[in-house]
Amino acid sequence: MKKRYFTLLFLSVLVFLSIPYGLMTQSREIAIRNLTKKVVSYSIKTSHASPASKKMRLEAGELELFSDGFSLIISFDSQGQTITYRLDPGMAYTFRDNEEGELELYEGSHSRTDAPDLAPYVSTPMVVVEKMLEMAKVTKSDILYDLGCGDGRIVIIAAKKFGTRGVGIDLDPERIKESNAYAKLAGVEDLVEFRLEDVMKSNISEATVVTLYLLPESNAILRPILERQLKEGARVVSHNYHMPDWQAREIGYTEVTTGDGETHTIFVYKK
Repeated sequence: MKKRYFTLLFLSVLVFLSIPYGLMTQSREIAIRNLTKKVVSYSIKTSHASPASKKMRLEAGELELFSDGFSLIISFDSQGQTITYRLDPGMAYTFRDNEEGELELYEGSHSRTDAPDLAPYVSTPMVVVEKMLEMAKVTKSDILYDLGCGDGRIVIIAAKKFGTRGVGIDLDPERIKESNAYAKLAGVEDLVEFRLEDVMKSNISEATVVTLYLLPESNAILRPILERQLKEGARVVSHNYHMPDWQAREIGYTEVTTGDGETHTIFVYKK
């Protein structure tokens, strides 16, 4: 996993504007969840007060809430370096280990205990969206489901360009609100639907195309659901991460380089 996919302050480009990942808690709270398998030690202080910091420990899997309504400055050690970020009220953040085993703090967490946090919110670059749809050979007769749809761009572009009916699923109400607004702006409200749901509990059986931009472990836990629900011939397109144990189903693979010089991979599978 390269750091570019999880930059804390990520700016969307081209058509869409990224909106901060919303909390399911009070709007002025700051939430920090530890999704590593170890205790994370960090220091934190308010951005407007004295330089004194408070030392904190967050157990694996635990969630810490700060409800003072002020921005916070957080610092923690990763691979011998001190990392410092500013945290804003009304936002959620997640400690995770990246693929290199380095501790990182990512923007995005649904702050719920009844559903898995499959990935932080990071938009798929538009050039990658276009290539994913091209490799899936999406047509007007398809029904596309985007699991963890974010701002809805994959579903919306498919509807706009190919007339494809689509469903986007996400746990964050801000993402769903944002997706509906973009669909209206694009004039495709009659072709798309956005659902505030846990993808692990969703019915995706009508999908002929499924798109994903999740983490490797998330793809692994979703694979049995795809196997069980999808009809023969359905295509699954995954951005950056392969589907474990689906080598025999892989029908396409490519790399796309974006304008910033970063390389993205796309995997296509057929049920």
